[in-house]
Amino acid sequence: AAAGTPGTPGTSVLVVDDNADMRAYLTRLLSPVWTVRTAANGQEALESAAAQRPDVVVTDVMMPGLDGFE
Repeated sequence: AAAGTPGTPGTSVLVVDDNADMRAYLTRLLSPVWTVRTAANGQEALESAAAQRPDVVVTDVMMPGLDGFE
């Protein structure tokens, strides 16, 4: 499979949620297959994505400040 294809080493997922338990849960589910990074809010997510672009972003849409739609 090509690099960056889901399920291949090196594929990264950015999980964004203001709920720490949900971030931990999604990390447990996804990390056996993909490289998972997390962010607690939209601003952290933007900074993380700018520093290292993820292949996929999984985000909560209802967050204070910068939400998942923004």
